[in-house]
Parts: sequence; C-alpha cells; structure tokens
Amino acid sequence: MKRNTTIILFAISALLLVVISCTLPIYIVTSPTTVDEDDEDKDVPVIPTQIPAATETPNPTSTPTYAVTPTVSVNLDGPWTIWEGTAQKRLDIDFLQKGYDLTGNAATGDGQSLLFEGMVSYDGTNVTGTWQSTSGTSGNFIMYLDGSYTMFSGNMGGGVPFCGNRIKSSKPDPCLR
Repeated sequence: MKRNTTIILFAISALLLVVISCTLPIYIVTSPTTVDEDDEDKDVPVIPTQIPAATETPNPTSTPTYAVTPTVSVNLDGPWTIWEGTAQKRLDIDFLQKGYDLTGNAATGDGQSLLFEGMVSYDGTNVTGTWQSTSGTSGNFIMYLDGSYTMFSGNMGGGVPFCGNRIKSSKPDPCLR
C-alpha cells in the first residue's frame, strides 16, 4: 500500500510540475551567430533594453492630394447622319460611347461598311481615331465637335471630307475641316 501511495504522490507531483511549467512564461535569448576567433571563449552578456516611451505623432501640415478621374462631359451615343468621302456620301451611323471611347459602324449601301474607333478629347472639343472599310481601306479621322455636341466637321485623312449631324439631316457647312 505504501508503494501505491508513493506512485500516486509521484504522479500528482509530476502532473503539478507540468501544469505549473506550462503557465510560466519562457524567454529565449539568442546571441549573435558570428564568432571571431578571439571571442570564442568569451561570454556575451545579454542586457535587456528599455522600451521607448510613446511619442505623440505631429499633425500633418499639408493636405493630401488625390488623383481625380475626369468625368466625360460629352455624350455622342445614338444615331447620327454622316457625310464622308470626296463625294460626301450620306450614311446613317449609330455611335456607342463608353467613357472616352467612341465606336460606330455605318453600312455604305454597296455591301460594305465603315468602322470608326476613336477617343473623345478630355476637353470635349474633338474626337480622333481610325476608320477602316470592309473593302480593305483604312486611315485616320478627326471630328471637330460644335458646342452643342449635335454637329461636327472633320476629315478622314487630311483632305477627305467627314461631317455629321445628330438632330437634322442637313449637312454641316463646311463639311471638311
């Protein structure tokens, strides 16, 4: 019986020692890994450092600036009547605008079509881009918008007239610009 009491007392002591050691904090201190030949036998004392006192953060003196994405003030969406080419052929086109990007496709009536892809300028005064025909021709275009955004005059590669009107079917004068 004395042996059972000793075993139980030893088990309780071991359990108590494990419980106490698990609740105590353990600090691991490491020393530098580089060792000079002269310093091999020297002990390096470890001195705890003080925690610096919190300092107040100064108020900023300048206001942060944020990049602003300009809003598009021009809306060219919808049906237009355009005149293009040296013969100033009248065509119907439907422009689609997404942000500053403008796309339009017009059937030329002879089984061909013209695709216009351009970008509205940030100041809203013009549109520049490229055009291409299903017949294989292509080039650059520019549209100079009027203040009401209902008409434009321009060109398709320099001296080729290109103009349009969204409200009336009357050709802007002058067409070539």
